[in-house]
Amino acid sequence: MTLIHIRPAAVPHGADRGGTDAAAAPAAGQRAEWADVAKGVCIILVVLWHVVVKHYLQVDWHLGVPLPGVWGTFGEQLLPLRMPLFFTISGVFAANALTRPWRVSARSRIAGFLYLYAIWLLIHTTVFAAAPGLPTERATSPLGLLEQLTITPSNLWYLYALALYFAFAKAVRRIPWPAVLAAAALLSMVTAAGLLDTPGNRGGFYQNLVFFLGGLYLKPYVQRWAATATDRRLLWTFAGYAGAAAVMAVAGAQRWFGLWFVVSVLAVAFGITAAVRVTRWPRISGPLSALGRQTLPIYLIHMPLLAVVHRLLVGPLSELGTAGQVVVAIEYPIVLTVVLLAACLAVHRGLTAARAGWLFALPRRRKATPERRVGGGTGPQSDDNNRNRNGGERMTPETGAARTAPTSADVEAATRWLSGQVVRTPVLHSPELDRLVGARVLVKAENLQEGGSYKLRGALLAVGRIAAAGGHTGVIAQSTGNHAVAVAIAARRHGFAATVVLPVDAAPGKISRAEQAGARVVLVGTTVEQRIAVARRISDATGHPVVDAYDHPDVIAGQGSASRELIEEAERLGTPLDALVLPVGGGGGAAGACLAAAGRPIEVYGVEPVGNDSLAQSLAAGRRVPVTPEPTIADGLRPSCVGELPFDILRTGLTEVVRVDDEAIGEAFRLVLRHLKVLAEPSGAASLAGALRIGASGAHRTIGIVLTGGNAEPDVVARLTAEGLREVEYAGGRAA
Repeated sequence: MTLIHIRPAAVPHGADRGGTDAAAAPAAGQRAEWADVAKGVCIILVVLWHVVVKHYLQVDWHLGVPLPGVWGTFGEQLLPLRMPLFFTISGVFAANALTRPWRVSARSRIAGFLYLYAIWLLIHTTVFAAAPGLPTERATSPLGLLEQLTITPSNLWYLYALALYFAFAKAVRRIPWPAVLAAAALLSMVTAAGLLDTPGNRGGFYQNLVFFLGGLYLKPYVQRWAATATDRRLLWTFAGYAGAAAVMAVAGAQRWFGLWFVVSVLAVAFGITAAVRVTRWPRISGPLSALGRQTLPIYLIHMPLLAVVHRLLVGPLSELGTAGQVVVAIEYPIVLTVVLLAACLAVHRGLTAARAGWLFALPRRRKATPERRVGGGTGPQSDDNNRNRNGGERMTPETGAARTAPTSADVEAATRWLSGQVVRTPVLHSPELDRLVGARVLVKAENLQEGGSYKLRGALLAVGRIAAAGGHTGVIAQSTGNHAVAVAIAARRHGFAATVVLPVDAAPGKISRAEQAGARVVLVGTTVEQRIAVARRISDATGHPVVDAYDHPDVIAGQGSASRELIEEAERLGTPLDALVLPVGGGGGAAGACLAAAGRPIEVYGVEPVGNDSLAQSLAAGRRVPVTPEPTIADGLRPSCVGELPFDILRTGLTEVVRVDDEAIGEAFRLVLRHLKVLAEPSGAASLAGALRIGASGAHRTIGIVLTGGNAEPDVVARLTAEGLREVEYAGGRAA
């Protein structure tokens, strides 16, 4: 895919910002997974540290050389890196949830972690009772267990800290964050200096609050630091960290006031930079990032497994002869760490397969019956947490088929599957838009996709999988237009019959395109509830499944492939995105964007027309809220309620919803036409209208926009361009 500059004489990006050293410009894709790489390294170091101090150093070594002491010293020098970096990244990931209402964020960010802490504390306590020789904090009485559950956290204190840190951050939101961060830094220094009584793991709990808050409050700066990482920075951050740690160790200055905090800050800066640079080598970064996405089960499981290993091997290792101990002692910590990591992942897979997923996540609330009202009703029947009796999978409102929410892996798989089946649309750039937005703007021109919109991606994936499964000869769809056209095209490719249900006020051009693609068009009412009811009746009569416009896992994953391609292209160009903007109707495209951006330092924004803001109201309320759609030139953004599956993803993955009026959308339409020389429909141009608002904050360097469609009606184009000409004439007359 080629980046298309609209003006050949454009000044290269960076020239108006002071420029960058081309030799230092990072290679393609190097930053894509730095956070997961860092988390992967952290969990390896955590397991290695526990292997060394809780098992390896407890063996009776009689080597004649201080090899065990070398391993212990090495682990101590990494203390300022492991947990501070872990908590900094955790804070970055928690930043989006901070603005959510308590009833929305408390379940996942507070109750979820406290639940895991309590469950696994009981498991650890039981296992440790059978391995009394393992030197770790353990409860030996009901009172001791209560103490660990409340004021003196166990070796699972990371989970305990995440819950309380987030609750604290929510509680002090109205206090200026510099004051909160300064107070947390002071607490960290006082604790490290030994001026507080810190039994158990309270010391780590007090010392690391500042790093969680740092990641949370300073997220844009952390992202910029990662986005501008260079080898030169890697060298000086390493030198600073290693030098300060060496001085602290040699001078025995671990308790000098403020020194541990300074060393930890240097360590975090080095860790982020190193993680970014490691992503240049996919053979290394791939396994590390995969490990980084699975840190929770490793963190939960590795200590009980280590207790079993310690019980079985500490005696035999102590009884080995000197020659045997020398052979074992050199590589034993590394080998055992690798074995434990693999064993943890295997145990996790086994427990998950055995339907013990409740050990790794707070079970969702259930309702007494799986039935649910269709069409975004209010009250308990529309609760987004409702699940059926079969393992918690949701039921499609149209067909009753079981389904689950897609993941980032599904978007990655969809991108591969769709390669060669859809147009890999170009990414457009205009310096004029950069100037207007206040950031570099990369525009994914999905208006040039076959069918005129990115909807083809989700439709092809969904219909393709239905065809591959067999048993069907047709499909049903309902939408305001673009999805119907896309499903009609996808059905034609697979030799399927297609029936599409559109509102009676659907754009004539979209009706015509659906018919030209071979679909039978049924015009019904003006609301999504009416269309869904008719689609269900047709499905019942024909046996053909319904492919929903946005509340369908394959549709979400397929539409997410457009965002993933944009993210990859931006990384290839050396200008990775730190923001991604999509218009929101039912929310499928924005949800797909959140999944595509998962694990990357990219904030995802949704844009809704004023008066059609179901998502914004739903996020504020903590549940899906239907609205009565108001007239807007963005006809594709008028569903009465955000979809259930999209809402589940957007409630935690979306940074913010931006509301824009028709005037702003019309101006964005004209800017796209004027500066990019392409025709977008107002629904697609809404993303630029949102980017103009977002860019005004100055918090982003590179903003990606998915121009979702170009099926604009001729009368709308004529009216909006005429309004632009009148504005130009008026401005010219006024100037005269």
